[in-house]
Amino acid sequence: MPLSTDISTALHLLEHVQERVEDCDDPKLQMHTTQDIRSLISLLEDPVFRSIVTIQDSLIELNTQLGQHPSIIPGDFDINISGQLELSVPTTPLQALGSNVYQDLYQDSSEIEDQRVPVAPLVHSSSEDTSNQVTSPSLASEVMGMPPITTTTYANEFKKVIEAAARGRQIFTVQLYKPEGTSLGFSVVGLRTKDKGELGIFLQEIQPNGIAGW
Repeated sequence: MPLSTDISTALHLLEHVQERVEDCDDPKLQMHTTQDIRSLISLLEDPVFRSIVTIQDSLIELNTQLGQHPSIIPGDFDINISGQLELSVPTTPLQALGSNVYQDLYQDSSEIEDQRVPVAPLVHSSSEDTSNQVTSPSLASEVMGMPPITTTTYANEFKKVIEAAARGRQIFTVQLYKPEGTSLGFSVVGLRTKDKGELGIFLQEIQPNGIAGW
């Protein structure tokens, strides 16, 4: 139950007690309780106090939503001037991708290229949550120290870059569908050593309940 609901219930009960005390014929009881009851009622009715309670409820609700939607990012929520939580999350769960989740990496489709996240055991080529994103052949080439790809044979050149980086390892293409205003629920990290220089981009973490973890 929200804290604001508990406060409203307590206020209602105090007002009822106040009425009973004022109607009783015991001056001593009135003398010892009237001022305390009024102080409590005044506190519970105070706009600043009620705003704090509303913000507290909003933070509790946000914590609950983060547990249900780990891919929530700062841009997905806000607390407005009245203290209410404003949240933008998917209203319906995403449908399973089915057996075609692994597709030909080099399929010639601009629509698929916009949403596809090529991955390999040691090389990750896309992340929604990092600044070291590699979502095009030219960016991949820069990270791997190769010349940028400027030819029209986009798919073939991209294939060569990925295969060179994979060094014989198996390559998969994972197609993830990301609702607007959410992240994919994973992060990558770029590694380098003094001796060998850039080692590539590695998958660092997949949030269990995020889009990438489904």
